Amino acid sequence: MSNIVLMINGWILLCALIGMIYGIYHFFRPHKALYLQLITCGVGCLMFARLFYVIYMLTQGELNHGFHIGMLGIMGSFMFFLSANYGQMDGLVDDRTKTFRATRIKALFVPVLLACLYAVFYLKIEINEIRAAVGLLMLFILPCSYYNFKHVIIYDVDLGIISQLRKYNILAVVYAFLSVLELMGQYMEIRPLYIASGIGVGIICAVIIPVVKGGADKWTI
Repeated sequence: MSNIVLMINGWILLCALIGMIYGIYHFFRPHKALYLQLITCGVGCLMFARLFYVIYMLTQGELNHGFHIGMLGIMGSFMFFLSANYGQMDGLVDDRTKTFRATRIKALFVPVLLACLYAVFYLKIEINEIRAAVGLLMLFILPCSYYNFKHVIIYDVDLGIISQLRKYNILAVVYAFLSVLELMGQYMEIRPLYIASGIGVGIICAVIIPVVKGGADKWTI
């Protein structure tokens, strides 16, 4: 399993590096939206997390159980994605009135489903350190997935800003699910699940920045 974990993390590292470089080149320029820069930083955090994983495994042989420094990068990726959607975009489409109450409730579907996956994980894993470490990650994954899914289903503003980012938000929701499934596959030692989810995470890391750029290029403001 250790060799598979090393290869999967190497794959994600390569894909995230490509995505980060693409985002830096296109978004870290004058007059570019902070929203786009935050998403790039999120991919960059994931790249550094996987770099730690690869270096640690090459030098130590396998990852330790429980929390480790690499998890900070995963937390950071979801924090930046959350900051982008909640801090930069949510106020444009949700005025906190009764108009969008149903949407706010429907958006809970994804984080509740992710929480159910964690509940299964919690029951299957007997090592408390692993339970706690993954539980800490869930504290960042759940709110991030809420706002990503909310921006998939919410009515758009007149300028069409959110609708142009719908593909990105769908990918971000898929990324949240794949991240949880990857953790389940790794710690529960379900190789097909771990490999499939890890490959999926890598693909999303490579394409998510070009997708968000394609949407942002259609903004009319």
